[in-house]
Amino acid sequence: MKIVVDESVSYGVVTCLKESNFEVIAIAEAATSGLKDQEVFELVKKEKAVLITRDHHFTNSLRYPPGETKCIIFIRKGNLTSQQEIELVKWFFDSYSISDFEGRLLTISRDHIKVR
Repeated sequence: MKIVVDESVSYGVVTCLKESNFEVIAIAEAATSGLKDQEVFELVKKEKAVLITRDHHFTNSLRYPPGETKCIIFIRKGNLTSQQEIELVKWFFDSYSISDFEGRLLTISRDHIKVR
């Protein structure tokens, strides 16, 4: 499974996912750095990937339809440290299967998971 990690997410999440043997495209890396939201979305669609983001714009299902992606995971804004963000993403992937959420928009936080 491919995962695109948006620039808005701690780079530590990229490292953690790679260590867990996921195929990760990090927007913060040189080849994709500075892509606009629409370009990120096109990349996610092309790669048939999961998008992990903290950018609220990606929760607009009309502009960025999650059904055109493997899944969009929005990490809800909050006072998360980089380590807490890493732990949240790790917990999610250890606890759930993306296949249960294909084509959906998920909002994850320390308290809950919201599925749309």
